[in-house]
Amino acid sequence: MARLALLTSEFVPFHGGIGAYARELAVAATDAGHDVTVLAPDYGQDCTAIDRALPFTVRRFSSGAPTMRGLPRRIIETWRLLQTARFDIVHAADWPFFIPVRLARGLLHGARILLTVHGTEIIYMQALRRRRMLDAIGFWRPGWADWIANSRYTADLLLDRFPQVHAAMVRAVPLGVATQWTAGRTERTAARAALHVADDQIVIVSLGRVVPRKGHGVIADALALLPHAVAARIDWWVIGPRLDADYAAALDAATRELAVRTNFLGGLPDADVRLRLSAADLFCLPGYQDDGGRVEGFGLVFLEAGAYGVPSVATRSGGIPEAVEDGVTGLLVPERDPAALADAIVRLVEDALLRASMGTAARAKADAATWDLVMRSTYDG
Repeated sequence: MARLALLTSEFVPFHGGIGAYARELAVAATDAGHDVTVLAPDYGQDCTAIDRALPFTVRRFSSGAPTMRGLPRRIIETWRLLQTARFDIVHAADWPFFIPVRLARGLLHGARILLTVHGTEIIYMQALRRRRMLDAIGFWRPGWADWIANSRYTADLLLDRFPQVHAAMVRAVPLGVATQWTAGRTERTAARAALHVADDQIVIVSLGRVVPRKGHGVIADALALLPHAVAARIDWWVIGPRLDADYAAALDAATRELAVRTNFLGGLPDADVRLRLSAADLFCLPGYQDDGGRVEGFGLVFLEAGAYGVPSVATRSGGIPEAVEDGVTGLLVPERDPAALADAIVRLVEDALLRASMGTAARAKADAATWDLVMRSTYDG
């Protein structure tokens, strides 16, 4: 078994996709018998109780969200970690640790180096100042590291934007669904009864941060186009923090006159999220690439909804088509196209058999996407 160092700029108690990625990989690797040490920020708080409950070692350092100003601290902490033991694998789970790992090459002692890209950071790395920094440290020298991408889309984006990377050094490893997530499923009839959802109601759930690129505004515009008879059957549950006050106000205004019953629920505990997904008929999050280049590199949330037998209506954007199989586990439409989104919603609202078959396929796809498989594809590949 291998001794593994996993370096991440996000980790519990912070809730985010990269933190979930690092945690689930570490759990799966530990379960497989590997000796795992995670290096992560402490977010200015005592994380002792959190770390004691985890089945692997966690080394914390004083930091919050990653910034370039925090780079020296990450470099120092990387050096300190690598001086404590010889690791077989050193894995930078996200961009903020790419430079520290490269600068620590004298401490790696032949360890296998892995760098994971999730999508948006590839655009971020193209900025002139960052490109110059990467060039200066010999970052693009071939052979020193292997790349893991969370989707084929992300892998292709990396190769397109950075031709210095050799295709043979890049592997696409799609994400998985945590066992504790699927274990939280409630039988649909019981879930709907608990939430007072009538048999003829159609529940559409959107889960994620309420920011423009996730597409909530596109959903609101699409719902305004629905025939009244369809709209009157729909409840739209929006789960997730509303981080942009102006955008939240615009959504409030856009949904105020809808025939659809809209409920902005904010961030909810995991148990409540699971209960609502158990009661849902459709999952909808029509993300798009924004003007800053931010895009969904994969879209784990679609798999997580699928684990509850909920088909998705989403967009052909970024890596989403790898998480949602068009016509099989859901329907995909073009980015920023409310009319196409409305048509897809109407189709699934009016065809219960199609909803059921897509829901069954979505659950099968999610159940096959285990973190043990992700871990083995990452570390044994």
